[in-house]
Amino acid sequence: MAQKPEVKFDKLFPKLYNTELWLMAYESIASKPGSMTPGSDEQTVDGMGMERINNIIAQLKASSYKPIPVRRKYIEKANGSLRPIGIPSFDDKLLQTVVRFILEAIYEPTFSEASHGFRPKRSCHTALAEVKKMNGVRWWIEADVRGFFDNLSHNILLKILGKRITDNRFLHLIKQFLRAGYIEDWKYNQTYSGVPQGGSLSPILSNIYLNELDQHMAFKIAEFNNGKRRREPIEYSRLCSRRKRAKKKAQLTGDWSTFKTLTEQMLTTPASDSQDPNFRRMYYCRYADDWLIGIIGSKADAQMTREWLAEYLKTELHLELSPEKTIITHVDDRVRFLGYDIKRWSGERRKKVRTKHGVVIKRTCTQHLALLMPRDKCAAFAKKYGRVQGWHGQSRSRLLHLSELEIMMTFNAEIRGFMNFYAMADNMTSAGSSILWLTTTSFLRTLADKRKSSLKKVARSMKQTANRYVITLKKENGTVKEYVLVSSTKYLERKKVTYGEVDQKPNIWMYQSRSELGQRLRAHQCEWCGTQDGPIEVHHIRKMKDLKGKKVWERQMIERRRKTMVLCKECHVELHAGKLSEAKKAKGKLESRIRGNVSVRFGGEFSET
Repeated sequence: MAQKPEVKFDKLFPKLYNTELWLMAYESIASKPGSMTPGSDEQTVDGMGMERINNIIAQLKASSYKPIPVRRKYIEKANGSLRPIGIPSFDDKLLQTVVRFILEAIYEPTFSEASHGFRPKRSCHTALAEVKKMNGVRWWIEADVRGFFDNLSHNILLKILGKRITDNRFLHLIKQFLRAGYIEDWKYNQTYSGVPQGGSLSPILSNIYLNELDQHMAFKIAEFNNGKRRREPIEYSRLCSRRKRAKKKAQLTGDWSTFKTLTEQMLTTPASDSQDPNFRRMYYCRYADDWLIGIIGSKADAQMTREWLAEYLKTELHLELSPEKTIITHVDDRVRFLGYDIKRWSGERRKKVRTKHGVVIKRTCTQHLALLMPRDKCAAFAKKYGRVQGWHGQSRSRLLHLSELEIMMTFNAEIRGFMNFYAMADNMTSAGSSILWLTTTSFLRTLADKRKSSLKKVARSMKQTANRYVITLKKENGTVKEYVLVSSTKYLERKKVTYGEVDQKPNIWMYQSRSELGQRLRAHQCEWCGTQDGPIEVHHIRKMKDLKGKKVWERQMIERRRKTMVLCKECHVELHAGKLSEAKKAKGKLESRIRGNVSVRFGGEFSET
């Protein structure tokens, strides 16, 4: 039903009372490090429990819930400017996630296929995969909205939401989040436009807002496109006729030299007129507030499209295109989109194709697009490993306090993070090999400094085969495990990006699968003392490395490799006070064992007299 845009949705607010939705929301964000970042109320995910959820639901039922202003901080952008980030309180973030689930169920089925940002099973790579299919493009329009997240109109957004949602209480709650304001330097500031980046609602609301543009672009593309195929040049038509006659003659005489000569000429002659004025195409791909438009046509067509886009955004969505970032680029020049450089590959490929008439040689398209790793991005990444001029790796002194295995895992994590993002690059082998040479020598020099040895001796002790450097550890049970340094592109996982794994009808309720954390919370039992009485809370840590193993409860979390521990309120208070005793844990185990034995003996029922 949500796939039909004309369907209206009412009575959405009562769905916020469903505790299962809240537990799904909690499970989806609990493991993220940002959940441990406090908002303006200094509260985090730590101490989460059903009592906290029930309190928020009670406020919603009484219409007394009021979002807390977000805490504003700034992060540095790639160009050196600062991006404002709004950090909401955890209660607000949890409620926003529940609202997001409902909005996704309504809007995801109707979103455009050209939209890839902040959507289930879509990413930068799926957007780039679509861009690479835009063969034959002659002009690019790089479009970027000036301060989109700061200038998004609240009134227009609520008007768009009102087209499908008729529940005024639900719309009022979204309006409260938009108008909650922010705290900066201990001063409250009112928000009259925009959505705070950092909240759970911002991505889905931005997609709902820009979906209006997606739909109008679809109409514009249908209006712009013209012609079924490019016209065939006269020279190519004549060659086809001559080759056909030569083939018939060769079959009679057995002399195929003329046929082969004409075939070679056909393979080097354009089969279509790239300047055909009666053939036009427009392509469009968007990731959040960045989008790319490809034009098969004249530069005048590209300029008219840019002017139409600027006018539509200004009049209909009250947004302004950034003049310095909205430019028209010829396909022979590099264009930057989502961190990749895109350029036309003007080479030619030939392949043998089996047909019912036999094997024939065909050309692939000569207007393929190449996705390239940008030179400046490669240089910026490689800087911390040594000198880019000459690709000379240097030791990283800040890692010397770590063990050799920790140093290797640090290098591997950094390398994989960068290389896997550029896994789609056509120049991965050439550009990636240079980077990996630098990182490998940097790693060996770092270990050489740690061992007080030389690079050659370290390389000799670790090298097994060409470009394979290994640290071997023997476990207590006698098994041996090898850890390999990422020193070659063959160790990187390069998967083909397709839509085969993407649902045509997105499974928005995939979050309903209950995780282990949700089951532990539903069990309503303290994992330390074993009690099932009183409120239950969840203790959270940001990262596993924060556990030093000096205390018994830390060692328990390390052994189970968990960043959470379900505790009763008393144990949770004692943990933060540093008074959580091991004796209480032993007592809890004994009581739990007695309770379990009695429960089994009396048919699963246990009552105290």
